[in-house]
Amino acid sequence: MKRPPFDLWQLLCVRAIAEQGSIHGAARFLNTRQSAVSRCLHNLEERLNITLFSRSPAGVTPTAFGREFIGWSHMILDNVAGMNARARRTGKGESGEISVGIQTCVVPGRFSDFTKKFRAENSDIVFRYSESTGKRLLRRLQRGHIDCAVVTRRNLAPALRVAPLWSDRIVAALPVSHTLAARPELSWMDLRHEIFLIGRDNAGQDFEELIRRKLGETDIRPKIRRHDIGSNRVIALVRSGEGIALLPASWLPLIHNQHGSEIGITEVRDSGGSSHLEFGIVWRPDNENPCARSFARYIEAHKA
Repeated sequence: MKRPPFDLWQLLCVRAIAEQGSIHGAARFLNTRQSAVSRCLHNLEERLNITLFSRSPAGVTPTAFGREFIGWSHMILDNVAGMNARARRTGKGESGEISVGIQTCVVPGRFSDFTKKFRAENSDIVFRYSESTGKRLLRRLQRGHIDCAVVTRRNLAPALRVAPLWSDRIVAALPVSHTLAARPELSWMDLRHEIFLIGRDNAGQDFEELIRRKLGETDIRPKIRRHDIGSNRVIALVRSGEGIALLPASWLPLIHNQHGSEIGITEVRDSGGSSHLEFGIVWRPDNENPCARSFARYIEAHKA
């Protein structure tokens, strides 16, 4: 790559000469020697092989091309100043992007509510979102592909930092024709003979582990059918009588809007009370993204 025909100092000298009307005035403005400014201008004109200023005892006057070159100089220097300011803000975590992975069982808008104050105070920081299963998001986080992940708080690697966000009650969705659908609450033992439908975004692993833990003390092995589909399709399977599904309670408004009275929802309780999914935000403490570090400090200060 060839050396550029001029550098930023030469552009600064040209702009100062034009604004001050003389080489002497430019030197005073730039707090340097007159000979340094004169030599800088001479070297630039020699390299460009064109005269930028006409000299006279009264000072200097831009030539026709000189006026055009001065306009370019202003544009370049302003862009460099803007780039420098942007770089400084980015380096301090005041401008840039934060990539967030959202586990697919998180109800839309829940995480945005948590970040509302941070986004209002940091309008130059943009959040970029992606969606996947908790396990995949944690792999992406550990590989540095995302800055943080909102997932259920289970089986997290010790090297990751985690802050609690919220807790979601777990409810059971049954077809309205089911004999248990009219009951206000059920025990795990009431469900021991049911077929549990597990979808990829229903926090499937968490629900499956919960089912096995709650029914593990019985002599009946839980019937679990896994499907690589989203929660809306799982609910459609429930509606058609293929089994029952466990859901975070925060999904209920969406379920009611889409399936209305065709799905029955009931609490699942045991001697310890309602079962819950615990959600948290996870990040790597060694993340080098200044914006992500700024957000991590916000998280620490606003733990649930």
